[in-house]
Amino acid sequence: MITRITIINGKDSSPLPRTTPEQLFQAHPLWARDIEHFGPWNSEDDEYRTYSTWLSGSRTGVPVAICGSCISSLDVAWRLHALEDLPDWGSVIALEQNTGRGQVRREWISPPGNIYGTVKWPALPVGEPGEARPVWNRILPLIVGYLTCNALKDIGVNTQLKWPNDILIDGKKAGGILIEERGGTVMVGIGLNVANAPEREQLRVDHAVPAGRINTEEMQLGPLETWIELIKYFKKNFDSIVSSQDADSFLYELADQLVWFGKEVKIVDGPDGVDRGVICGLRSDGGLVVDKDGVKHEIYSGSVMPL
Repeated sequence: MITRITIINGKDSSPLPRTTPEQLFQAHPLWARDIEHFGPWNSEDDEYRTYSTWLSGSRTGVPVAICGSCISSLDVAWRLHALEDLPDWGSVIALEQNTGRGQVRREWISPPGNIYGTVKWPALPVGEPGEARPVWNRILPLIVGYLTCNALKDIGVNTQLKWPNDILIDGKKAGGILIEERGGTVMVGIGLNVANAPEREQLRVDHAVPAGRINTEEMQLGPLETWIELIKYFKKNFDSIVSSQDADSFLYELADQLVWFGKEVKIVDGPDGVDRGVICGLRSDGGLVVDKDGVKHEIYSGSVMPL
């Protein structure tokens, strides 16, 4: 259970951003509501640390660290990991990102009000002898996407997973997943448009679908409250996936939940000669299977989009 929420404030010698509860409160109305809801915030400063904190809740438990404007929440998470201040399931959520990154190092537009989070993922099951990269590692983006969609559905947001790592709402991209691994440690970055979505002219020219957001006139979720619910859901449900079933069974269950499953899609930058096909399943290593003129093809790169 998450019981420790901290606002981290970098000191003069630290690369971590300076952040205060007041800065977060003033940055966006939804952050103002979250900061007020999770308060009071108690200031703490340990001399040995390169940052001070404002703490909400217990001094123990899985931490959620809040930071202000930063390069990306992934960079802050790696910094806290290097300081041995980020345990498994510990996470970072940033107010905004100066250089947020998506797949293929594309820039992710990152204004206040959305979720720019990173969670330190626990160790995955060890692979078979001689297996270069265990299957659970290879399909982790799909696992995280599956968990994210289900967690959002639990709080009233109907979402779909677009292979391999995008979150859609009503056919519009509302989020994405980026995984980084260093020395056996895995960080999972998740970006979700909660309050804001980029306009069409802000998207790259070859975007697959328009951008969307979670919040509507009827529902106004806060970035921090939503992030905490996601982490709780991940922690509660991840172990059951990898301990109670094999990867093939999970992927079989997941395949028909993919957006456009059973429909013909356009394929950009896929295998030579495969520019469209009907989505019909997933390979055991997470590759997408499409049927073109009765022949099945495996897709491991590129982008799929509706015709």
